[in-house]
Amino acid sequence: MSNDRFEWTVKGDEIVQGGFKRTAAEAWTVAGKRAAAHLKTSIDSATVTVGDETIAVTKATLAREIAAKVRASK
Repeated sequence: MSNDRFEWTVKGDEIVQGGFKRTAAEAWTVAGKRAAAHLKTSIDSATVTVGDETIAVTKATLAREIAAKVRASK
């Protein structure tokens, strides 16, 4: 990861998506949106990684976890 780009990855049972954003807050935001689109049931889970930090989320915890990471990144 370079200083001007933050890599993000979302991994779930059926998906692996990723990309790069200019700030960590942007990376957490887009990763959260991608994860939300794939967490269809309450038992689905995904891992969201930005840079070298990974969190595990479910549909119930996604919004809270991503909001905390965005706040901490600013």
